[in-house]
Amino acid sequence: MKEEIDHILINILKGIASGEEIVIFSEWIKDYKNEEYFAKFQEMWHVSLDMQLSQLNSKDEQQRQLGRLMGHIRKSKQNYRIRRFSVWATSAAASFLLVSIILKMAGIAGWGVNRDFSTLAYSADSVKVEIHEGRLIKNIRGNAGTITVIDPSDIKSAEAGITSQQGTETAMVSPKAKVYNSVTTPPGERAAMILSDGTRVYLTSNSYLRYPSSFEENKREVTLVGRAYFEVTKSKVPFVVNTSDMEIEVLGTSFDVESRTNHSNSNVILVEGSVKVNTENESVIIKPNEQLSIHRNTNRKTITTVDSKLLTMWKDGVLIVRGQSFAELLESLSAWYGVKIIDRTTVPADEKFNGRFDREDTEAAIKAVCISARIKYKIVNGHLVLEDL
Repeated sequence: MKEEIDHILINILKGIASGEEIVIFSEWIKDYKNEEYFAKFQEMWHVSLDMQLSQLNSKDEQQRQLGRLMGHIRKSKQNYRIRRFSVWATSAAASFLLVSIILKMAGIAGWGVNRDFSTLAYSADSVKVEIHEGRLIKNIRGNAGTITVIDPSDIKSAEAGITSQQGTETAMVSPKAKVYNSVTTPPGERAAMILSDGTRVYLTSNSYLRYPSSFEENKREVTLVGRAYFEVTKSKVPFVVNTSDMEIEVLGTSFDVESRTNHSNSNVILVEGSVKVNTENESVIIKPNEQLSIHRNTNRKTITTVDSKLLTMWKDGVLIVRGQSFAELLESLSAWYGVKIIDRTTVPADEKFNGRFDREDTEAAIKAVCISARIKYKIVNGHLVLEDL
């Protein structure tokens, strides 16, 4: 079987794969281990075969696309020595693009009526910062594709301005009173901030964090809806993250928490240190490179070994999904790219999807999903519409 797959991969990279081989390839690459194998296979292929890109027929649009892709992969290889993980994700994104090019070259159509991604409407909402429980609201819009950094000095200045006002309701707020701020990230936006104890927090799209202006002496406690990555400053005072179905307690460590009410699972991924996860009926301690998942329908808990640095790359602009249903995948992509996706497909609810998605390339991501799920897309009134082939 391995020899057969290698033969198919060679034909894929040569651009001569048959329709049957492409179908086999599209099913085979759904497994994330196979994605890794293909990424390594590409590296070996391009090292051993020096393609003369200058000889490509400039009149052939598909060959020009392939030429640009090869250049992208070569550039990624050069950067590999500097940063392995980002190149790994970039190489995978490049392989997604390669699949779509191969499909075009093989004459397999069905993408949809309107395929012009320049007509796609992206969310124009900004990161919302509410200071002193909404007494002051600041909307911050980051640069496209980058993370919005919330300046702690701006927050302190705004807090001081509120407490120093005279003759208004806000004048009754004592500087020593326990008051809360919050940050909300809309679709397509991410945010980074530093809390009063020096803890760094990264919020991904469609997330909400509520935290005190200053922590108590015996407890550092925040509330999260959505997903966040925490780099907690070490202290004897416990740092606690509350979600709708668990309480995560640490003293100083790096970890990722995702808890969304419309997802089937809530997850905690530990990067370093140790974490205690408290639920209604038990407490569980996890180790670095472990993921604790709580299955909402059954309340069952599972612990799996994962690559924690890989799965938390969303804060660096690369989204990794593992074992998501099609509905969850579309929700993740809609939030990640800030676009509206309308699902008119009949993709089975029990089918699971894995993938890597670069923050900068919506088109490659959607084409990869369409290939994997065997569906097509079109853009209608700025929205992505997915349909069965």
